[in-house]
Amino acid sequence: MPPGKNESRTGPADSSTPDSPPHVVVIGGLHTDLVVRTSHVPRPGEFVIGHNFAIHPGGKGATQAVAAARCKAKVSMIGRVGNDDFGQRIRLSLQAQQVDISGIMVSEGISTGINMILVDRIGENAVCHAGGANHLLSEDDIDQQQAVWSTADVIIMQMEIPQQTMAYVQQEARHRQIPIILNPAPVPEAPQQVHPALFDVDVMIANLQETAQLCGEPANDIHSAKLAGSALVARGVRAVVITLGRRGALAMTAEQIQRIEPFAAKMVDSTGAGDAFCGAFAVAYARKNDLAAATRFAAAAGALACQKFGRQACLPHLEQIQRLLQRSC
Repeated sequence: MPPGKNESRTGPADSSTPDSPPHVVVIGGLHTDLVVRTSHVPRPGEFVIGHNFAIHPGGKGATQAVAAARCKAKVSMIGRVGNDDFGQRIRLSLQAQQVDISGIMVSEGISTGINMILVDRIGENAVCHAGGANHLLSEDDIDQQQAVWSTADVIIMQMEIPQQTMAYVQQEARHRQIPIILNPAPVPEAPQQVHPALFDVDVMIANLQETAQLCGEPANDIHSAKLAGSALVARGVRAVVITLGRRGALAMTAEQIQRIEPFAAKMVDSTGAGDAFCGAFAVAYARKNDLAAATRFAAAAGALACQKFGRQACLPHLEQIQRLLQRSC
């Protein structure tokens, strides 16, 4: 049973792989990433020369599914793509990564979602998102895919699909006592309009900017992040994990705040780091309900993801994460 609002998940860290892998269900965005490297991200009206254009399967949902699969979980993906070449590429790519794609539905007459990504010379990025078929994922689709998600040990969602559908998932998962992890990205342009049910989740994983947007509190350093995270807990979130980039992460409940120290990493491309963090966290959290241990495991995955180009190509495997954790003991 998921913990109550004022209960925390505790227990010793365990990054070993059990005989029966946890079942992680990802309900979220499926996109194609169109990536261009530039010297710097252009300002409004500025023309810059790009190079090394590439097309990659992406979307926060799909990327988190691959990240979880590389951590040796059983992973199922639920979402929608268009009946186009991009949609077919995404399905084949996920299948090649051992992700169950039986829950991916195809919409006629609408494109698969895309992300246009610019990456500068120091690895920072800017993203333009067009949701396409992701916006058609409905409550009826969730009912149709019940056989896929009803056996989950944990469900992870992002905000690349309709909020009403996400609220319905939360409601149905709560009835079945399946923990919900929410990565509230991208935060809506009007964050005060976030569906109230999306604050009634077991874990929310957000970066500093997303945390500030959601709670209306500034979050630009560790102290203000703690205050903003506490505001989210006060709104009903049972546990909040705030990623701090090079400063590590915070794991917070109503009872305690734990600082997770960063792992040393050479910054090459930060595009997939957040999704690596979320996917790895979901697996570790499903294996053992230990918030701090899952956050540390996820922080190691995020650090490793920064060392390679590409949203999914950068995602580390379980053995790499375990080696980094062992070296950092």
